[in-house]
Amino acid sequence: MISYKKIKLNVGASPIWQQQGWHTLDHKYRDNSETSILGDASNIPLKDKSCSVLFSSHMFEHIPHTKLEKIILEFNRVLDLGGIVRILTPNLKKIAKAYAENDYDFFNLAREEDENIRTDLGIGGMFMNFIVSPGQDTALFNRNLDEFIAGYAHLYCYDFEMLKILFKKNGFEEVYEKDFCVSVEQDFETPLHVIGLEPKWQNFNKKFYDKNNLIHYYDDKEGKYNINFKVTGFDRDPMTSLILEAKKTKDVNINDYEDSNFSKSNYNRYAWSLLKDSNFKTKLNKIKKL
Repeated sequence: MISYKKIKLNVGASPIWQQQGWHTLDHKYRDNSETSILGDASNIPLKDKSCSVLFSSHMFEHIPHTKLEKIILEFNRVLDLGGIVRILTPNLKKIAKAYAENDYDFFNLAREEDENIRTDLGIGGMFMNFIVSPGQDTALFNRNLDEFIAGYAHLYCYDFEMLKILFKKNGFEEVYEKDFCVSVEQDFETPLHVIGLEPKWQNFNKKFYDKNNLIHYYDDKEGKYNINFKVTGFDRDPMTSLILEAKKTKDVNINDYEDSNFSKSNYNRYAWSLLKDSNFKTKLNKIKKL
């Protein structure tokens, strides 16, 4: 168990992010760093109340929605009373409004923030790319567990009300939607930017990379990203991001906690129905042993 005294922690920071006075938690280490923690957001290797501030940018949409409650509960565990958590994730309400209004201007500007948004299926395809997108975070197999279907990045999308309900349920009574780089924490007033460049937000797209002689691309043959720069700062993608900030006001007893995934008012519990299929469960156990 790693232990630090009241640290500031960026959860899901990526190995290219660094900030003085901050630690990072990611599934990859940062090279030659004593403040890089290898771990999972649902099982953070830190002691209770060891953090004063938590930050997580565009990670929630990559998490299966059935696991998000566990992660927020883990945030409560490692955050000190009165501590602040700030979250960025695609803004379902804003994106859905643009889709419903056939607002191509919005989606064209969104593509300036993220050039990977698909365009071959019109505005509906652009909208759905925020909900579900290709990636390497989650692997989808068929129910026989003998066919790999695809890898996914985005799996779910939230509006402020959805996240407010989850955070309040997990000991965060003061939950607010925030504007870009507006915060009670001074650190969060600085946007994400490339180290060595002016500390202002600029869309991380090909035009930006070419202008500044930056390399950032996925090598399909090598199966890895090639990147020649580091980043620092916090908020990003102001066009499409929902920004939530909350204060921890009470501890949550994990042993007494009622997971809403298994509530009678939530159909999520059906997601585990395959575990009642003996053939599926046998195959799953064999895969786990491998």
